Amino acid sequence: MATHGIAVSNLSKTFGRESVLTDVGLTVDPGEFCVVVGPSGCGKSTLLKCIAGLHDIDAGHVELDGRDVTTMPIRETNVGFVFQEFENTLFPHKTVAENVAFGLEQQGDLTSEAIDDRVDSMLELLAIAETRDDTPNELSGGQQQRVELARQLVRDCETMLLDDPLADLDYKLQKRMELELRRLHADSGSTYVYVTHNQEQALELADTLVVMNDGQIEQVGAPTEVYDRPATAFVGRFVGDSNLFRSQLRNRNGEAVTVETDVGEMTATTMGRSKSLPDESVTIVRPENAALGEPSKANAFEGTLEGRTYTGERTEFTVAVPARDGTRRSLTVVEPGEASAGDLHESVTVGWDATDAVYFDTISVTETTTIDDLEVL
Repeated sequence: MATHGIAVSNLSKTFGRESVLTDVGLTVDPGEFCVVVGPSGCGKSTLLKCIAGLHDIDAGHVELDGRDVTTMPIRETNVGFVFQEFENTLFPHKTVAENVAFGLEQQGDLTSEAIDDRVDSMLELLAIAETRDDTPNELSGGQQQRVELARQLVRDCETMLLDDPLADLDYKLQKRMELELRRLHADSGSTYVYVTHNQEQALELADTLVVMNDGQIEQVGAPTEVYDRPATAFVGRFVGDSNLFRSQLRNRNGEAVTVETDVGEMTATTMGRSKSLPDESVTIVRPENAALGEPSKANAFEGTLEGRTYTGERTEFTVAVPARDGTRRSLTVVEPGEASAGDLHESVTVGWDATDAVYFDTISVTETTTIDDLEVL
C-alpha cells in the first residue's frame, strides 16, 4: 500500500484567548510509528486534530505526501482517526459488526463477503468477537473503545491518527493491544501518529518520540535518545522517573561540573551541552543509575531506608537523605529483580557516578516552565 509522511510547519492554534499550539513544526516519515507524549493540556490532542483537519488553524500548514491539506476535507485525505471521546462516535443503533463495517461499505469497492471477513478478523484481533451482535450501549467503556479502534484500523488507511486509544483498558489487555498495534503497523506500512500521556507506553511503541509541553515541542528523537540524552530538564523529568536537585553551579572543567544542592555538593556532567551554563539550574539522576551501599561513588550520601516496593521486574527503594535546611529529601533507587538493602529505618548509603548526574543548561523550550513546575511533575 502506498503511504505518505506528514509535515507540519509553523502550526499555531488558539481557542479564544488561550494559545494551545505555538509555532509547532514536526515531520513524520512515511511508515513511521510516531508517538506524541506530554502532560495533560500540553496540546498533543489538538495537534492531532489539526493534522486530521478537524480544527481550523490560525497559522501554519499541514502536508500529507507533499500535498497541502490544511483546508482539505478529511474525507479526501484517507486519514483514519481514533477519537479519545469515542462514546460520541459510535452509531448507537448499529451493532458492533455494523459499526466496524461502516467505513468499508462507504468505500464501495469490497463485496459483502470480503467486508464480513475483514470485520471478523479485526474483532478477533481486538478480543471483542463475542460482542459482534451487540449495540454500543451494551458494552463496557473498554469494549466501546476497541470497537472505535477496530472501525478505523479495518479501513487500512494510509495515515492513522490515534488519540490515546488504549487508555480505558486494563493493564494486561493494554499490553496485548500494544503488541497488536505494532504488528498491524508493521504489516500495513501505514504512518501512525499516536498520542498518549502514558510514558511507558510511549517508549515501548514509538519509532520516534515527540515530547510536548505547553503547546510546544521539547524534543523529537528515538526513544533511547530522548531517555538517555534529554534535550531539556523538562524532558528528563517527564520521560521516565528521576531524582531532581535544585543546583547552584560552583565550578566547571569541560563537561564536568561541581554543583551545590540541598543535600550537599555534587559532581555532575553537562553531556556536552552549551559552553555558557546558567548559575542556577537542576541536576537530574535516574533512579536506575543510583545504587545502595556504594560509599565509593563520586556522589555518596548517608540516609535512612524508608521504603521498598517489589514490582516483579524490579525493586524500588525510597531513601530519606538529610537536607541542609533541616528537612529530609526522599530519593528513589531502582534495582533489577528482587533486591534487598537491609531493614526499613536502617542507615544506608546511596550513591552514583558523576556521569550519571546531569546538570541542565535549559529548563524548557517554553518561557513559562520553571524549576518549581519541574518539582511537581
